Amino acid sequence: MLVSIIVPLYNEEDNVDNYELELFPVVDEIAERYNISINFVFIDDGSKDQTLERINAIAARRENILVLHHDTNRGMGAALKTGFAHTDADLIITMDADLTFRPEDISALLEAYFRERPECVSGSPYLQSGLMKEVAPIRLFLSKTVNFMYRMLLRQPITCVSPIFRLYRAETLKKLDLESENFEINAEIISKYLIFGYRVVEIPVELHKRRYGESKINIRREVRNNLKMMRKIVRTKYFHQPWRS
Repeated sequence: MLVSIIVPLYNEEDNVDNYELELFPVVDEIAERYNISINFVFIDDGSKDQTLERINAIAARRENILVLHHDTNRGMGAALKTGFAHTDADLIITMDADLTFRPEDISALLEAYFRERPECVSGSPYLQSGLMKEVAPIRLFLSKTVNFMYRMLLRQPITCVSPIFRLYRAETLKKLDLESENFEINAEIISKYLIFGYRVVEIPVELHKRRYGESKINIRREVRNNLKMMRKIVRTKYFHQPWRS
């Protein structure tokens, strides 16, 4: 079995410098423990710092890394879609470049998949108390509000639709016609999985604060994009119309 870990990068040079200490050794141990092959697909999304040069330098020393590059910054959704198109793995794991969801929790995604064989295992910091204690209050409020609205629209017992930290069965993920270009792609994927009847399992994972660099999220743009996403959910789920406008 081959698992691809897909990581979008945008101005993450300091985090990339930390991968050989906190990412790769952890994943190597997990691959050995489960007797599977794991590779990495990094997508540099038009970084203006040394991110591309530094990840390329690491890739030259490791055989299980593919580095892709966008000439301009196109957004998380565009980067993920580029990654999805360039892997033949059986399972796909998506995660943040800043390791706010820790690599150690990849084993929890795999454990849930091998135990229950769903189409998606989604990490949620809302399943247990204390898993978002490092998150700033304003960001926590916005996250809770958005996820509550999605939960009401989808009518599904899912606690969190917005985080990137997930495992997908590649065969079903590649059937989706994804259109989002930014952070809302995670909500688009999970919404389509649920609307189309795919089985999603949530597991508790802690969300940590970023240690290096700055968040790339544009709050005003993401609010607008998520409202558009919710309108598409209503149109598709309740009026049985095509997702695309």
